[in-house]
Parts: sequence; structure tokens; C-alpha cells
Amino acid sequence: MDSSLVMIGLTNVLSVNNIACILGGTLLGLFVGAMPGLSATMALALLLPLTFSFDPATGLSMLASLYVGASYGGSIAAILLRTPGTPSAAATVLDGFPLSQQGKAGQALGISLFASFFGGLMSGIALLTAAPLLGTLVLEFGPVELFAIAVLGITIIGSLAQGSVISGLLSGGLGLLLSTVGMDLTTGTPRMTFGQINLFAGIDFTVALIGLFSVPQALTLIENSHRGGKVASRITDRLMPRWRTIKQLMPNILRSSGIGIVVGLIPGTGGDTASWFAYNEAKRFAKDKSRFGKGEIAGVAAPEAANNAVVGGALIPTIALGIPGSSSTAILLGALMVQGILPGPNLLTDYGDVTYTLIWAVILANIALLVVGLAFTKMSVSVTRIPDGFIACAILTLCIIGAFAINNSLFDVGLMLGFGLFGYWMSKAGVSPAPMVIGLILGPVMETSFQQSMLIGNDSFGVFLESPIATVLLILALLSILQATPFFRWLRAPFKRRLKPD
Repeated sequence: MDSSLVMIGLTNVLSVNNIACILGGTLLGLFVGAMPGLSATMALALLLPLTFSFDPATGLSMLASLYVGASYGGSIAAILLRTPGTPSAAATVLDGFPLSQQGKAGQALGISLFASFFGGLMSGIALLTAAPLLGTLVLEFGPVELFAIAVLGITIIGSLAQGSVISGLLSGGLGLLLSTVGMDLTTGTPRMTFGQINLFAGIDFTVALIGLFSVPQALTLIENSHRGGKVASRITDRLMPRWRTIKQLMPNILRSSGIGIVVGLIPGTGGDTASWFAYNEAKRFAKDKSRFGKGEIAGVAAPEAANNAVVGGALIPTIALGIPGSSSTAILLGALMVQGILPGPNLLTDYGDVTYTLIWAVILANIALLVVGLAFTKMSVSVTRIPDGFIACAILTLCIIGAFAINNSLFDVGLMLGFGLFGYWMSKAGVSPAPMVIGLILGPVMETSFQQSMLIGNDSFGVFLESPIATVLLILALLSILQATPFFRWLRAPFKRRLKPD
């Protein structure tokens, strides 16, 4: 670990501007997370154009804090309305809402806040420790190894996406195809531009991002706007948990935080997977399992600690290898690209000052979450009462403004709306847009590194087998596809079950 870069990152994040942006981003994330139907990914996509004029450290600090704030904010609607504000808060509903019905909404929200704080803080420390250790490997990486990393990123995200492996890989492959639109990176030849001069520079990453993640959610909210009005409970009891309660829950919180970090390390998974995993483990370790689902505070602490711990865990492969651990971290990579910083293993070396600023921003954002959460959680209850139709109109307006502001181009607005309609169709078909986003990010890296590898190997594919690192990574990429096939699932089945006659 380069101590000088660590201190530079800490100095950057402690500036007045960055602290203000972290507090503002955390507050915005808390309110966005509290709105049912919205997500951290959508909020990050909308906020990204606003950070174009910011210093890289300031923009990343604000985006990271929004990510952290939204991860906790989802529990507010889950506890008060029985409607998770974000997908990662789904497990919180099981015990959070019964506590709210018992007049203990404040206790449930307070436990959720402190569990989120501890989980996020642990993952931030893990990120600060683990990312530099993995970063020492990047000195061995050249074009051959970079190509293998890009292939691994696509296959892992594709195989772990929701739905079938084929649909995930199809989405990722489509993202790779779209990344080739524009001028060839080596020869300068236009490709798939169809004579449209606006496509010569390629498809802007942010335009696609806003369309794929924000517009579909707005259309879904409009679909559901005819449903009955939302009624939120009032917080009448104590929000601050007592020390005795925190001490009692600490083993559960530490275990759930560890689960969240590990799950976050696996690209393609997310807070929803970690939350259910942690909830099941909390129930398994409990002395009285019958209390779960009826208002057990451990059933609130476990998923909330896990889904906030995913933030730092997902950033470890993002920073160390340039492989986004989730769709939200893909947007953070997009923010780096906007600032002229290309994703890849050189993030910790060539752009170490910006990268360590992001790491410290994650840690500081969790401290800000505790302060902002205690001050504004009760106020955020009113956000849950906003009609879905109004939220949808606000989202669509921000989408249009954000897409236009990128290049002051109406063509980008039309392109964004086109991606939005396609993303809406994908959501209805059960195909995740996340692999497509990863394809758009990793496509230029894959193409450039492949062309350089071919030059190094004199147009021989054997160059990828001459590098032990590339060989291992490509084998892992192959296994990541095969492990989800029916044949491999059959191989993993118990031996007796395979031999059992029909």
C-alpha cells in the first residue's frame, strides 16, 4: 500500500467542498432510497451528468455517498409501508413492518441505521485494505492480461445476471456490440454509424445509462400509479437504539457485514442476494427461530448490515481489476470515464490519488450516514407519501435534462429515450440491463487490448496461453459460463440422487 497516496486521498476527501458533497449526497440518497420504486442505480445515473463540471474527487465523493445513503434509505419504506424502497431492502420487510405495526417503527429504523453504519464502515475498511493488496498484481498486467480480465468481467456478469445464463450473456454481448459504434480505435474507420455524424464519437455511456436504468423505472411507476394511496406510519418511539441492544446485536451485525463483503466481491450479485443470505444466517444462529417474521430486531439488523457492506465489497474488484461488482459500481466507473480515466487495473497506480479519494469517501459517507440518518430519518417519512405518478414525471424530466446537458444535443435525448424503451422491454422480458452496461464499459478495453495482443503475438491466439495470468483468467471465464449450465448443475447434485431410479 502506497502510504503517500492514502494520505493524499484522505486530504482530498476532507476538504470543505468534498465534505459538503458527501453530506448532500448522503441526504439525497436517503430520500431517494425511501421512495418506493426508485433505486440507487437510477439515482446515480441521474446525478452523473451533474458531476461533469466537478473535480473528479468531488464528483466521486458525492456519487459514493449517494450510493451509501440509498442503501439505508430503502429500509424506511420497507419498515413503514411494507414496500422495499430498494430491492436490497426486501428482506427487511419481514420483521421491520411487524415492528412498525407494534408501534416500534423508531426502534426498527434506529437498528437499521446503526446496522447499516457498522456494515458500511466494515466494508470501507476492507476496501481500504484489500484493494491495494490486489493492486500489487497490476504491475504484471499487460494487454494480454487486460483482455482476459475484460472477458472474465463479461462472462461473470452474464452468468450471474437475473434470468438465464443465455439472456445475461446476450445482454452483455449486445453491450459489446454497441461499444463498437463510432470510429475504430486503431484505424479511425467509422463503424455502424449509418451516415449519422452524431454517432461518429460512439454511443455516450451516460446517455445509455440514464435510459436503461431511469426511464424503465419511471414507466413502471406510471403503470402502478392507479393503485391505492400510500399510508406511512408515524415514528413515535425512540430512534436511537440503547447500548444494550447494540451490544446484543453486534455478533449478528459483524457476521452479516462479513457476508455482505464476500457477496459484494462476486461481480453480478448485489445487496438483495446478500440481504437474504444474512437474514437466513441470522435465523439459523438464533436461539428462538419462531420470533422471525413477527418483529425480531435481529431480522432487521442482519439484512441492513449486509446490503450496506456490499457497497465496499463490490468496489474491491471495481478498483483493483476494473470489473464492476454491480450496476451501481459500473456507474462509478462511468464517472471515472467522464473524467478521462479509463477503467482497468491501472486505477490504483496511474490514478491512485483519485482512487484513494473514492475509497476514503466510502468510509466517510458511512459516518455521514449515521449523522444524517439520525437528523433526517423522521423527516423522510413524508417522502414515502409522494404519489408514484408525480415521481415518474420528475424522473422523466430529469432524464431529458441530464441527457441534453451532456453534449447539448437533442439527438442524445432521442437516443436516451430509445434506450429507455428498450430497457423497459428488457425488464418485462426478465433480462437484466446490467450486463449490457458492463459490455459498454469493457468493450473499448477489450477491443484495444485484443488488437495490441494480436500485434504482440504476430496474429497468433497462442499469445493468450503464453501468459499464466491470462490463461487462468480465461479458464475462470469459461467455468463461469459452464457452472450455470444444466450439465454442471447435474454434476453438483448429490450422488445418490443421480443414481435414484425414475
